[in-house]
Amino acid sequence: MKGQSRVFEQVLLFGIGVAIFVSSFAIFQMYQTEYTLTASDDQIRGIRDLVYNHITEMTINEDLNSSIVIKIPKQIGGEGYSISVDDDDLTVRMEKSGKLASTEMTSLSMLYSFSGETRSSGGEIIIYKRDYNIIIE
Repeated sequence: MKGQSRVFEQVLLFGIGVAIFVSSFAIFQMYQTEYTLTASDDQIRGIRDLVYNHITEMTINEDLNSSIVIKIPKQIGGEGYSISVDDDDLTVRMEKSGKLASTEMTSLSMLYSFSGETRSSGGEIIIYKRDYNIIIE
């Protein structure tokens, strides 16, 4: 009987250890998923703000013909993204998940015309100002 209770004790202890491992793994997996989502949302908004600020800077610049190159990350959360601008808004959109961050361009579109779209795979975007047209590539 002593041998059986010792084996039962070891099996029970092993089962408790496995249960603790599985629950810890599940909790950390959920935490990682939530953190990744939050971080990618923050990065999308950060890139949107970066591009918007440079476009605003271009409108303040008195030169009618100028350009600027902005370095951007190639991926956000392991996923590529695109940046587009038109007279209504500036949009950063994740290619796979479809998440987006946008901001209105209406206050600036009274004086300027906006157009263009680019993908993040190049690691940089170019903003051109030609007369009263602002184009991103």
